[in-house]
Amino acid sequence: MKGDEKWLVSVSAGRWQQRGIKSAIEQGVLVFALDGDSQAVGLNLATRSQVVDIKDPEQVVASIQASGIRPSGVVSFVSEVGMPAASLVREKYELPGPDYEMTQRLTNKIVQRQRWEQAGVPGPAWRSFSSIDDAIEYANDIGYPCIVKPVDGAGSRGVTKVEDANEYLQAVERALAMSTSGMALVESFMDGIEYAVETFGDGEQIYVLAVTEKKKVPGTGGTVARELATPSDSTREQLVASIAVKALEALGYKSGPGHTEVIVQHGSCAPGLVEAAGRGGGFMVFERMVEMVSGFDIVTATALQAVGVDVKVNLDRKQSAVLRFVASAEGVVSKIAGIEEANSIPGVEVGVFVAVGDKVRNVEGDGDRLAYILAVGETPDKAAELADQAELIVQFDID
Repeated sequence: MKGDEKWLVSVSAGRWQQRGIKSAIEQGVLVFALDGDSQAVGLNLATRSQVVDIKDPEQVVASIQASGIRPSGVVSFVSEVGMPAASLVREKYELPGPDYEMTQRLTNKIVQRQRWEQAGVPGPAWRSFSSIDDAIEYANDIGYPCIVKPVDGAGSRGVTKVEDANEYLQAVERALAMSTSGMALVESFMDGIEYAVETFGDGEQIYVLAVTEKKKVPGTGGTVARELATPSDSTREQLVASIAVKALEALGYKSGPGHTEVIVQHGSCAPGLVEAAGRGGGFMVFERMVEMVSGFDIVTATALQAVGVDVKVNLDRKQSAVLRFVASAEGVVSKIAGIEEANSIPGVEVGVFVAVGDKVRNVEGDGDRLAYILAVGETPDKAAELADQAELIVQFDID
């Protein structure tokens, strides 16, 4: 291999990684993509690829060694599950980016809560547990309603809002089953409006690229988002952004993409941290929405920074956005219509996650979505108006 070649290892090659893989290749970076799913779309986009269990860091390292590739960088663009393996590769090859200790701060919710408490970053009351007996004891400390969730996980998987003791045991069992470490959390319920904050750090400063307010899918206990939209309250937006930056700084994370969730509680307007991640947000947030709102190409920046390129953040515009999801329902998709017409609306982009004939289920997590509608305008009201217009056109029939 040529000595001046730069190889980027992409740990995960699924749908939400594919634009990152494409962007790296467009910049002249060679990509070695790894994924446990042989059908992962990014495997065919990469310069080279390998099917490997990315949840097993040792297997990932062994795969790279067997390839003969000398990586210049490694990244897990949007995938939480790929981050521990990516950190081990960095330590093995002395590459830029979060090491194993930093990755623990970015993926382990117990570590996050401990560091935020030390730094005075506000959040809910919480307890961690690995057994049902401990979980039952801690429920009395926290009270109801409460949130039960795995210590390690993303995309609302295994997260349950529990209203009373009758629902608690099932939520605990679900959270423990979804946790790769066998640990889970019970947290006091923060009743309020949830926000997502998308950031990028250049190594010295954390830049806020987008803030969105979440609306939830009915019947999911407030755990699955139906819509992300630019807030109309700029003061609230600034408050949420500042808390997110403080949270990432408390973790010591100042390089790369960040996705942080904050709740501003009703009545008191007190903010509280839900969680933070050292990766991009999924479901079109990282790969499309952030750039359309801020003008900053976070995808390409993440790929280049991973291979040691010094990335400068230039925010040359600020627009408002609505990212709305079409929730699934139990059955088989029999008809999809209106996509092309909706995409013809200026400022609107619509994409489909399913095909006719696919079996779908009622909403349990973020993955239970049929399509997205992304609308961008000069104001929050304009973006919402465009999203409403597109939603009237898009049609899904489920038998």
